[in-house]
Amino acid sequence: MTWKTTFLFIVLATLVVILVGWLISIGILPISQMINYSDAGLRFIRVWILLAIAIGLIVPTITFVIWFKYPEIRKIFGFYLLVLIIQIVTEQIVSRVWLPSLVVIIGTLYTAFRVWQLWHEQQFIKSTDFVERGNFRIISSVLWLLLLFWSSNLIMLLTLSWPSIL
Repeated sequence: MTWKTTFLFIVLATLVVILVGWLISIGILPISQMINYSDAGLRFIRVWILLAIAIGLIVPTITFVIWFKYPEIRKIFGFYLLVLIIQIVTEQIVSRVWLPSLVVIIGTLYTAFRVWQLWHEQQFIKSTDFVERGNFRIISSVLWLLLLFWSSNLIMLLTLSWPSIL
């Protein structure tokens, strides 16, 4: 992962969100401006957000802090956390200022990128020997946990969130 890749993704994702939001605003895209979850869907989303905070934010932050002295691990989790924080800020701003339903589009774009990012980093650490064997297992396990969670998040977005805005 590089600054160039990360910055390019963020710029492209922002342009896509602006375009989709504009197309929704003028009525060209048949997407609701609000998210219409059922009561059960809303309860599930509340629990899912708590899981996302625990697994997707706290675990990688702890990993980042513990292995901060390893530049490769710092880079892996630094870029991961940077993209996650930008996603959270973007979702908060867009949902309050413009269209709440854009959160689903933002979440889908960023989650797909995050899955690719984690897969790429998992392959990277397997191909190098920059950490001791014990550290490799822990870092690899954290990456697999994140990859599993965000892949599940992508499935949840496609099966629960997208139908609520279409």
